[in-house]
Amino acid sequence: MKWNFENYGQYKNDIFNKMGFDFGKSKKLLDVGCGDGSDAEIFINEFGLDVHGVDVYEDKNIRNIINLKFKKGGIYDIPFENNSFDYVFLHDVLHHIDERHQNYNNHIKGLKELRRVCKEDGYIIILEANRYNPLFYPHMVLMGGHNHFTQRYFKRIINDIFGDRVDFKFFEAHSYPRKLLKLFKIFESIAENISFFKPWRSYNLAIIKNK
Repeated sequence: MKWNFENYGQYKNDIFNKMGFDFGKSKKLLDVGCGDGSDAEIFINEFGLDVHGVDVYEDKNIRNIINLKFKKGGIYDIPFENNSFDYVFLHDVLHHIDERHQNYNNHIKGLKELRRVCKEDGYIIILEANRYNPLFYPHMVLMGGHNHFTQRYFKRIINDIFGDRVDFKFFEAHSYPRKLLKLFKIFESIAENISFFKPWRSYNLAIIKNK
């Protein structure tokens, strides 16, 4: 199924369509590291979800997102009870929780906390940028200072906690200059259709069935 989220911009439209996950209406979702609430707004307005957001700081835009229930809190100690959510969602959050050292044990601790607040038979959906993607690496890693995970490390930490309950997907999604959109879409199509390029695709996605 293809959705139209163009009102939220080309990048968000691409992200949500390429995730390809069918969120059940009226289900309860936690957006961990919700930032400015831009993903939460889509979950509320387009999927009809009961959305809660948590972040270590309160963005100035959060209170403008109608029906978003926000709490301050971090991934090591999420301020909700066990088995609270049908869906737990993270978008470019894991690499920030210990960005200086990228300690394996801290990442595992965070993943266990996600599992705790997710209902049995619920889903944990984790989207992380890929460190060595040729478009991300120059401006996000070298210039922007983001210590993104490699695809190999992303798969390792997810598998170490969730084992065979994970469906991995790897795709291209970027915010492109409008005038160059067609050109970049050609690159995107090549990257997603040539298996050789798979380890360098821009986004690593893990959809995890919690059991």
